[in-house]
Amino acid sequence: MTNDNSTRTKANAVFFSVLMVISMVAVGFAAAPAAADANSSSTITFDDQAIDDGSVTADITNLAGTSPYNVTVVLTYEDGGDTILAGSTTVNTASTGEVDIEVDDTDGFPGVHTAHLFNESESSALSNYEDGDSVDDVEGAALDSDSGGVANVVFTDPSSSPGALHGGTGSVFQGQEVAVSNLDADTEYVLYERIDDETTRPRVRTTSTSDGVIFFSTEDRSEGDYYIAGPSSGGSSSDTFVLSVQDISAEWNDDTASDTGEDATTAVDLQSDLRSSYPVTVSADGLDEEDLEQIFTNAGTTVTNVDEDDETISLGTVSDGEIDANFTDIDAGEYEFTFDVTDSTAEDTASITVEDAGDGEINIEESSLTTQQGDNVEFTVTSDGVSSEGTVVIGNEDDFGYQANVSITDFGDDDEITLRFNTYTAGDNSFSGGADNVVEVVDTDDDDDDIEVEEGPNSQDLDEILATGDYDISSGTGSASNTLDNSDDVATLFIEERSTEGVQVWTASDSNADDITGADDDEQLDEITSAVEANELTQTSTIAHGDTAVIQVSASGLGGLFDYAGQSGNANSDEEVQQLNELVEDLNNGQFTSNDFSNNDNAIEFRLYETRSSAGPNADRDTFRLNGSNVDDIIVDEANDEYYVVADTSGLAGVGGASLDDTEDYTYDVEFTVQDERLLNPGDDIDTNTEFEDNYYNTVSQEVSINEAEASFDADPYNLTATESAEVTGTTNVAPGTEFTVRARSETGTQPSFVKTNDEVNVSADGTWSTTYDFSEQNVGDEYTLTVSQPTFNDDVEVDGTVVEAPEEPANFAVSGLDPQDVTVTQGDVISVSAMVENTGEASATQTVEFRVGGNAVAEQDVQLGGGESTTVEFTDIDTSGLDAGDYDHGVFTNDDSQTATLTVEAPSDDGSADDSTDDSSSDDSTDDSSSDDSTDDSSSDDSTDDSSSDDSTDDSSSDDSTDDSTDDSTPGFGALVALVALIAAALLATRRRD
Repeated sequence: MTNDNSTRTKANAVFFSVLMVISMVAVGFAAAPAAADANSSSTITFDDQAIDDGSVTADITNLAGTSPYNVTVVLTYEDGGDTILAGSTTVNTASTGEVDIEVDDTDGFPGVHTAHLFNESESSALSNYEDGDSVDDVEGAALDSDSGGVANVVFTDPSSSPGALHGGTGSVFQGQEVAVSNLDADTEYVLYERIDDETTRPRVRTTSTSDGVIFFSTEDRSEGDYYIAGPSSGGSSSDTFVLSVQDISAEWNDDTASDTGEDATTAVDLQSDLRSSYPVTVSADGLDEEDLEQIFTNAGTTVTNVDEDDETISLGTVSDGEIDANFTDIDAGEYEFTFDVTDSTAEDTASITVEDAGDGEINIEESSLTTQQGDNVEFTVTSDGVSSEGTVVIGNEDDFGYQANVSITDFGDDDEITLRFNTYTAGDNSFSGGADNVVEVVDTDDDDDDIEVEEGPNSQDLDEILATGDYDISSGTGSASNTLDNSDDVATLFIEERSTEGVQVWTASDSNADDITGADDDEQLDEITSAVEANELTQTSTIAHGDTAVIQVSASGLGGLFDYAGQSGNANSDEEVQQLNELVEDLNNGQFTSNDFSNNDNAIEFRLYETRSSAGPNADRDTFRLNGSNVDDIIVDEANDEYYVVADTSGLAGVGGASLDDTEDYTYDVEFTVQDERLLNPGDDIDTNTEFEDNYYNTVSQEVSINEAEASFDADPYNLTATESAEVTGTTNVAPGTEFTVRARSETGTQPSFVKTNDEVNVSADGTWSTTYDFSEQNVGDEYTLTVSQPTFNDDVEVDGTVVEAPEEPANFAVSGLDPQDVTVTQGDVISVSAMVENTGEASATQTVEFRVGGNAVAEQDVQLGGGESTTVEFTDIDTSGLDAGDYDHGVFTNDDSQTATLTVEAPSDDGSADDSTDDSSSDDSTDDSSSDDSTDDSSSDDSTDDSSSDDSTDDSSSDDSTDDSTDDSTPGFGALVALVALIAAALLATRRRD
C-alpha cells in the first residue's frame, strides 16, 4: 500500500454513513390498535445498509387483512430531540416484500434512521409536511417500526468475537462514511492505520452506539490500510480494509454547442480508473437547477434529486462513458461544469461554450433541375445545422395547379437529406400508397432521415400526368404556407415531354456478361463501359445460340413507372427485373389511369417476335416475352435514360411453349412498346382500343438473327511450317471475348506423335481468332488434324494439314549510307549522289532505284540483287540550275525503303556571273531598262541603280561565253530546261538591240 497522504478536499459531502440498529419508537408514533386493512401483526425490518443511488430499503412481513394492502413507509431520523421526516413511500402490495424508500432529506446522514409502517389511511396527515420537517405531532399510529444505520460502506462482524473487523481487503474511497456494526455497545474503539508490517498509528477514537455501531468519516484520511480495535476486539494489523482516493475525469466531446438544432446535442465523457459506477451530481456557474435539468433531461439522461438550494442536480449512479446533453434554449456563453462524486472526494470540471445559432436556414443544393414526364428527379435539401426540421414545397396550387408538401422531421447526422420526386405518380392518390409514392427519401447510410408527405387538396386527383413546364421547389423552416410566402431557397424544376427513342442489340459471351451482372449495382454501368471499350460487348444484328444478348432500350419517362411497379407488392423496390415483370405481365394499362377508358394491355410490351420470313408461310410466329423469366438483369442509366436488359439466349422460354433449337437459324424483331395511357397522355377522348393503339402506342424495334454457333478455319487444308510460331487463324459467329480450345493432333503414322492444345483462344471484335503453335521440332511431311471446340458448338470443327517447307522470304531492298545527306549548293552546281542498296530478303529480284528531289524522280537505275546481296548505286552530274533557291528533300528510293536528307539551294551572289552576265541595260543613264529574271532581269532604275550596258561584265551578246547557258543533250537532270531558257534570253536581247 502507498503511504501517500495527499487528499482532495470536497466542497460538499452529500451522502454519508451506515446507521447502527437502535430500538426506539419515534415520539408521536406509539403503538395503536390494528388498522382496517392490515393488522398489528404486520412488521417492518430496517437493517444497517449502504445507501444506494439515494434510496434505502425496508422489508415488510406478516401482512394480514384484506389483500391487496395499501401501506405507507415513513423514514425519520432524530435531530436534537426532534423527529425529522427523511422520506416516505406508499405501496399497494398483495404480499410481503422489499420496499424502496427515496431519501429526500439527507441531513440525517450518517446516522440512525427509523422506518415506520402505516396503513395508508392512517398516514394522511403526512400530506401536511415536506421532507425535512419535524413530524413529532403526526397523528395516527404505526403498525411497526424498526431502526438501522445507513452509510456509504457498512462492515458487519458476523463472528462470535465482538469488536473484530472482518472487512478484509474491501475498498473504501476517501470521503465515504463508514459504519461498523455488531460491536460492543457504548464502547470506545480506535481506527488504526497500518504503516508497515510492524508499525501502526491510531487515527480516530469513537464510541459505539447502544446497538454496537460506530461511524467514522474518511474525508480527512490518507490512502492506506486501516483496521478497528477496541478493549475486547480481535482487530489486528492483518485484518484491514483499503482506503483509496478515487479519481474522475470529465471532458465534453465538443468545445462548442449550438443553442438550437442538431448541433445543440453533445455528450460529456466521464471516466474513473478505480470505480466502474458511482453517484454523481453536477453544477455549473451561471446555470440554475432548472437549466441543468433541461440540459440533461432533454438529451434523455435521467435526473434525480434536483437541489434548488445549491443549484445542483444528481445524475444518479453513472458508469464510465458518455452522458448526453442538449443545450437547446440555453443562453449563449461559456460554462464550467463541476462533476462531483457524492460519496467520495473525486470531482472534475469541464468547460463548453454555447453559441447563438440564430434562426437557421433550409436550402436546396441544386438551383435548376430537369426531368421528363414520368421520370424521377432527385435533389438534396440541406440544413445549416441549426434547424433539425424543415419544409419543402414542390409546385404551388395557385400558380402551377399542383402542390406537394414535404415535412422533413429529421435531417439525420449529416444535416442533409436527398429526396426523389416521382412525376408519374404525382397528382393521383388512387395509386397504392398515396402521397408516400410521390416523394421518398433516397437510400442513405443515415437511418435517421425521415419525412412526411401530403399533396394539396386540389392536387390529389389530376386526370393526366403532370404537364410540361417549370415548377418551383421552395424550402424553409416554417409551415408549407410560410415556406411559400418567405422561403429560404427556391429551385426550378423543368418537366419536359418524354420520348421512346429506340433499341439496340449487343452481344457478349456468358463470362463477360457475368462480369457485368455480378458487379455491385453502383459499378455495373462502369463494367458496361469497360466491356464496350475492350470489345467484349459489341453491337450486332446476329447472335449465336448460347451467347448473351444485351438489349439497350433508349426511353425517357419510365423511371417513375418502374418505381411504382416496385411498390406493387409483387416486386421489390430495388429489383428492376421484378419491376419489369410487373409491367409486362401483371399491371395492365387500366390500373395506371383514372380515365374512364382503359384497355387490357400491359403498361409495357417487350418481346422477341419472329419475322414472317423466318417462320415461313402459314406457320405460327414464335414470341418470347422479355419478362422476369427470360431476363437475367437490368442495368439502369438514369442520367441518360438507358436500360440495358440482359438475356441469355440459351434459357429463353416462349409463349405457348415455344423454344429455340440451337441447330436452327431464326430472325426476330426486338420490340419495345410503351402502352401505358398515363405516360402516353392522349389528351383526347378515345373510343376503342384500336384507336388508342394505332394513334398513341410508342413502339421501337430492331431485327436480330439468332443462329447456330459456328466456327471455321481460314484454309483447308491448313498447312503449317516447322517454325516456333506457326499461326492458325479462323472466324466464328460467337460473341467477341468468347474463349474456346484449338487443338493440333498428329495423324496415325506420324512419328513422333504430338498433341498441342491452346485452350484460351479469344474471339476478336470482328469475329476472327488466331493462335500459334511451336512446330520447330516437327518434320516436313508430318500430318495432323486441327480442331476447334467450344460448348456452344454442336460439333467440333476440324481441318487436316501437313508440315511444309517454309517459303522464301520475299526480296526487300533496303537503303542506307546516303551520301551526301544534308548538303548546301549554289544554283547551277552539279552534284553526285550515292547510296547502299541491300536485299535483306531471301528471293532474288530486280527493282528500279530512283533519286528524287522534292518528290520528283530526276534519275533512276535498274538494280538486280540476290538474297542477302548489296550494291552501291551512284547518280552523277545532277544539275541544279533548274531549281529555285530553297530547301528540298532529296534521297534514294526503292520499292521497299528509302533514305532522305535536305538539299539547300542558294542563289549566286551579286558579283557572280549568274545575275550580271545576263543583265541588258539601255544607254539612258536615268532610265536604264534592263530585261532579266536571274539571267534576263528587265528593270527600271535611276543613277543609283543603273546597270550600264557599257560594263564589260554586261556584254549583251548572246554568243558571249559569259552568258552561254546552253548544255549538252547528255547532261542529266535539268540541263535541257536551262538551255531552252538561255536561248529565249538571247533572242530577247537581240531583239532589244535592233530596237
